[in-house]
Amino acid sequence: MKFAILKHPIAILSGVAIGVIIGLFNTKLSAFLGVKNFAQIISFPGELYLFFLQMTVIPIVITAISSSLGKLMRGQSSAGLIKKITLVLIVCMTACAVIGMSVGMFGKPGTGLGENTRQLFAELLSSEQDGSNGLLEVTLGSSDNANVNTELPGMASFFTNMIPANIFQSLALGSVMAILFFSIIFGIAIGFLPNDSATLLVNLCTAIFQVFQKLINWSLYLLPVGLICLMAGQIAAVGVQIFLAMSKFIILYCVITVIAFVVGTAIIWLRSGIRNPLTVISMLFEPILLAFATRNSMAVLPSAINCLENKMGFDPISTNLTLPLGITLGRFGNIAYFALGVFFIAQIYNSPFEPIHYLVILIGVIFAGTATAGASGIVTLSMLSIVLDPLSLPMEAVLIIFMAIDPIIDPFRTFLNVHVNMAVTTLVAKHKPLLLSVRITNN
Repeated sequence: MKFAILKHPIAILSGVAIGVIIGLFNTKLSAFLGVKNFAQIISFPGELYLFFLQMTVIPIVITAISSSLGKLMRGQSSAGLIKKITLVLIVCMTACAVIGMSVGMFGKPGTGLGENTRQLFAELLSSEQDGSNGLLEVTLGSSDNANVNTELPGMASFFTNMIPANIFQSLALGSVMAILFFSIIFGIAIGFLPNDSATLLVNLCTAIFQVFQKLINWSLYLLPVGLICLMAGQIAAVGVQIFLAMSKFIILYCVITVIAFVVGTAIIWLRSGIRNPLTVISMLFEPILLAFATRNSMAVLPSAINCLENKMGFDPISTNLTLPLGITLGRFGNIAYFALGVFFIAQIYNSPFEPIHYLVILIGVIFAGTATAGASGIVTLSMLSIVLDPLSLPMEAVLIIFMAIDPIIDPFRTFLNVHVNMAVTTLVAKHKPLLLSVRITNN
């Protein structure tokens, strides 16, 4: 197809590079063009592109999980697969928590801060005490969370919000946990229907799933343009001063990201059966870029499913069940972020830890990370209180600091959520080497 060049990695990378350049030189470009904020102006088409991607997410989640569970419940291996998914998710969550804690202990993000950094923190904390952080909360929170209560939530509300009182209201509000719960029980119920009815519903869900995959495939032709608009707005919005002040924390989180990327890619490579690891990385290129550009794990879901199923040849039934479940519940990027954040706060306040505290942190960051399912912005950050409260560490005083750097950390956090979940899926799903070899030959 003549427009296939728009989906080439070079075109996608070019879109990222152009967007970064526009964001870095936004002030000069705006003055040259005689506009107030050029990056903000062109970010609007990027937001429309992101909305288009998000439009496909809920139908894909419902149909993928429902059809996969419906097929599984009619087979003999459903219980074994669900046990395997649960075990792999728990092991990988624990691994991410341990990595984050280890980097926090040995990297010491809250120590060795310069005088300028401490002065900036003092100014930020002072503004928070004056009550001026409300604007920041609104700015960092996405439009998807406009109706979300910003009070510090607990685990009780997490489980309460799981069961939808009105599924249509949950669909309208985009309540991911409620939609996920509905999809699971709907798929299980399909498995207990008579053969004719079950086959009809499974085929219907599969057909709807394929339709939205087709829409995603069409949208990829606009990906370079969407990346230019999204990246320009994000780069222009990040302040240089707070980036420099929190550079040590940000660098350490990037270290965690690199470790998780190397381990996750190695798992995907070994499970895929592809000899050349660079081929695997090239196949992962699209979901990786989308994760950084959109900062929305669910928006990357269709691309991640397509990568594992159509490019690498993993079993569609297991993939369509594991990946949506994992991206919703397995918030690996948040778990590692919370683990590093706890040590940052403890080191700022010179708060020592006893051996039992490390177990509290390990369990706490896993629960806190899981509780962020479907949340972002201030809601995600406030989940850190689940870990800090048992340790008697202050949350409100440092929340403003984490809010300020959240636009910088969020793309890395999203990438970890997506990439590690893809690795988890390859550990669960079976691989079809014959289908893979056919795809490679045809391409």
